[in-house]
Amino acid sequence: MKWLVYLFWLLIIGHTCLAQSGSSDEPKVFSGGLILGANFTQVDGDTYFGYHKLGLNAGGIVYVHFTNRFGASMELLYSQKGSRGEDLAWSPAFGNFVAKYFMDLNYVEVPVTLHYIYHDFDIETGISYARLINSDEWIQSDRYIIIDPELNRFNTTDLNYIFGATHKLYQKLSINARFQYSIVPMRPMDRVPAGFGYANAGQFNNLLNLRVLYMF
Repeated sequence: MKWLVYLFWLLIIGHTCLAQSGSSDEPKVFSGGLILGANFTQVDGDTYFGYHKLGLNAGGIVYVHFTNRFGASMELLYSQKGSRGEDLAWSPAFGNFVAKYFMDLNYVEVPVTLHYIYHDFDIETGISYARLINSDEWIQSDRYIIIDPELNRFNTTDLNYIFGATHKLYQKLSINARFQYSIVPMRPMDRVPAGFGYANAGQFNNLLNLRVLYMF
């Protein structure tokens, strides 16, 4: 996949910059690392609530340190978003049953963030651009619901704002927590399956990240 090639080159660039940043006694200007963690996601604008969809968040990061307190970073990630929902329902045909809703959205994502070091915490804010790789939507109900790949399609891009913080765990290991939210709808309301959306603003990715960073 193309995103693996981009990730490889991102890590090579980060490693090269790190090697050129000076001796181990000098402050590092550039650093690079690997990221592995999870997305806890929901979609605002569907009919379900709660961060019930668990997804992978993994990739690489290049970090530039402007001063001891300020810096910036760019990441290349594979990021799984979407929604999960279950409702107890009753139908004249089936009696009591569990209605289920699944939305899976898989992205290649490039977050760009600014950083401020405050005591032992690295506070970050920025934006991310995500490109949809593939998607799947599935509904279990007492009636047949058609999901048309064209009429109910998702936008191919997702632009998010980001707020987060990182805390060092041990030597090269750190833990990072983030909040992300779509700036513009990732699907307009006129493309949402009938009966599975509310309001008129469209649908927005809403997620929490919890990741472990290994910095070189």
